[in-house]
Amino acid sequence: MSGLRQDDIALAGEYVLGTLPGTERQAAVRRIATDPDFAREVARWESRFDPLADEVTPVAPPGRVWGGVETRVFGRPERTGAGLWRWLAGASGLSVAFLAALLTLGEPILPARGPLLVSDMVSQDGAVRLAALYDSETGEMRVSMGGDAPAPGHDFELWVIAGNAAPISLGVMPRQGKAAMPIPEAIRPMLADATLAITEEPLGGAPEGVATGPLVAKAALRRI
Repeated sequence: MSGLRQDDIALAGEYVLGTLPGTERQAAVRRIATDPDFAREVARWESRFDPLADEVTPVAPPGRVWGGVETRVFGRPERTGAGLWRWLAGASGLSVAFLAALLTLGEPILPARGPLLVSDMVSQDGAVRLAALYDSETGEMRVSMGGDAPAPGHDFELWVIAGNAAPISLGVMPRQGKAAMPIPEAIRPMLADATLAITEEPLGGAPEGVATGPLVAKAALRRI
């Protein structure tokens, strides 16, 4: 049982609902990365609200109207691209916590010419979280790692699983923070219907490119 106070539980709920003002939201993002009990409570709130997103059919607006929507609804796009992420939350049903994690990547995200794929991986106990965004136009995947670090002498490794094929390593993850990963051209076509997974492997990655460690988290890539 967590030692969170009722105020902390309510704070986690407000975070997931997206009602916290900017400074409090930033503090909550930092707390998710450092407080496992709070991260688990956020995950519990998300599990309560996520089924509601299943009842919403995503509708992608034509690219030609994006500029007008961004300006009229959110004002001029800021350097952080926060307006875009607010739009993505409404259009795709992605969790607020996941979008906040993506914002920590720290680069403006502009409307892409090709599909964007996203994945939100959270361990069962809520202690490890990884947000991933793949841009099919550039072939680059950006990831943001938060929560607990791997055990001493180990690394987290990211894998892509397409159908019944064997997992393919995408590389060792940063222990905390962000990274940009160019995806090999041979792997890119697999991503549209793939699942991402994190395992805990020996330092430097799995021997001979074959997963040996325990599964930490997994989630499907979703198109937005």
